[in-house]
Amino acid sequence: MDEDTFEKRYLGILKTLGRLAGIWPDQNKLVKYILWIILYSEIVTSVLVQITRIIHVKTVNVFIDHLPLIGTCLVFALKQGNYVLNATKYKLLLKSMYRDWTMDRSDDEIAIMSKYAKRGTILAMFYIVNVTFCSILFLQLPWTTRLLAWLQHSNTTPMIFVIPGYYFADEHEIFYLIQLHGSLGIIFVAIVNMACDSSFTIVVQHACGLLAVTGYRFKHAIESYSYDIKNSEQWVKHNERVRFSIIAHQRAIGYVQQIEDTHATYLFLCIGIVICSFSITLVKVATMDVCLDFYKYVSFLLIQLIHLFYLTIQGQFVENVCDQLYNKIITKNVNTTSFDSRRFNRYEHGKLLRGGEAICLILYSNKINVSQMYNMK
Repeated sequence: MDEDTFEKRYLGILKTLGRLAGIWPDQNKLVKYILWIILYSEIVTSVLVQITRIIHVKTVNVFIDHLPLIGTCLVFALKQGNYVLNATKYKLLLKSMYRDWTMDRSDDEIAIMSKYAKRGTILAMFYIVNVTFCSILFLQLPWTTRLLAWLQHSNTTPMIFVIPGYYFADEHEIFYLIQLHGSLGIIFVAIVNMACDSSFTIVVQHACGLLAVTGYRFKHAIESYSYDIKNSEQWVKHNERVRFSIIAHQRAIGYVQQIEDTHATYLFLCIGIVICSFSITLVKVATMDVCLDFYKYVSFLLIQLIHLFYLTIQGQFVENVCDQLYNKIITKNVNTTSFDSRRFNRYEHGKLLRGGEAICLILYSNKINVSQMYNMK
């Protein structure tokens, strides 16, 4: 499988979104710079008009209303900035993934890796569909309200904005420009979120595939052992299987470490901001009356919930495959291996536990989120 075929089969949607977000490694630099200018011009101006509205109105309610939206803009900057600053590391992750697929592997190992690659694609598509649907729900309310008022020939139209802000002008005169500005901000944030989170999902699922291949090799290496082995050739074959398993394990742990180096700080900050924004929006929805703005906040709450769930579930996938690998190394056939093999297995398990520490921080963040929701009740 050449690199182009690999990209089309497993990275097609990721490449498209990555190019739109300006984070794809092999993208033309001039196009990247233009995209960065457009994206950050929109986001920075969105934050500025929100801050000016907070200063202009000077009420606590308006300040609280804008915190989740400003937090979303900060998450945008974190995500896009992380992949821009770590462009070399991100490119290495994708190249390493390609090299793993070009190695000589058995049909069973290819089937295992294909399973996790397909799962990564399915998860990415699921996330993209959900983000698109929720973004449309969030965007359509101001436009739908205006359209219904126009169809009913109503003289009084509710002034609902996608992103409220203070523009130093009459809002009625520039209503459509304000809506366009806010809508573009939501669309840009959605594109960057889909690109960055899909990238994270696909590389994590590839790491899960490597760990699953490691478990497969260890399982067969352990099963091949017998106390009755006396032939030196049989010992050589058994030791070769063990060495083969060690190589796979080192490769899997190395790839997990690469993911940590690229995503550790960004994930910690990102999930912290999302949890705070989610908590504030949840309080807002729980305390406000049912009105047109209520449905907009519900849509925004749904977007944040899906975002938080999608990020935290990746750590659980790694945790699950590590548990499966542990069972294959330690538990299975523990009574049929020699003392040296069991000691080696414990050593390998220790390496397994040390790998993926930053990814497992996501699970800890998930616990914080659940605790906050419980305390709010």
